[in-house]
Amino acid sequence: MKKTFAIIVISSLLIFASSCQKKEGEVEIKPPSIGDTAPDFTLKGINGNTISLADYKGKVVMVEFWATWCPPCRELAPILEKIHKKYKDKGFIILALVSRDEGEAAIKSFIKEHGITYPVLLADQETMRHYGVSSIPVNFIINKEGRVVSIHMGNTQDIMQELTTEIESLL
Repeated sequence: MKKTFAIIVISSLLIFASSCQKKEGEVEIKPPSIGDTAPDFTLKGINGNTISLADYKGKVVMVEFWATWCPPCRELAPILEKIHKKYKDKGFIILALVSRDEGEAAIKSFIKEHGITYPVLLADQETMRHYGVSSIPVNFIINKEGRVVSIHMGNTQDIMQELTTEIESLL
């Protein structure tokens, strides 16, 4: 009896584990690692325009995932705005992706409150899945060739210096 029960439990666990893998069709979706080509996306901006990552090939891009309710995201917003202003005319762009589920009014209020001038896009679940977003804030630095060169999770005390040094080395 114990042996039969153990076999049922192990079989169930194996079936459950295999069903929890992130897949789209028959292809497993694997988030990008350092050196991988960044997954392309085309999303609606908060201002109604449509933006694709591919539009920025040849530029250094930061793809930033955040939320209006996230305290570290609130702390990071003015830092990113300073970085954006410093490098926007030198071939650098920030694309801020926020879940469209938050509602446009809350997002626009956050943008106004924090003086954000870089593009804010309404992210869908597919894009978040392709980037493996499981916590926020998280950003991906993408070089001019479209490859991920770093991934930053959260907000650290030295984030301004880390990002500035990294961006300057890529421009």
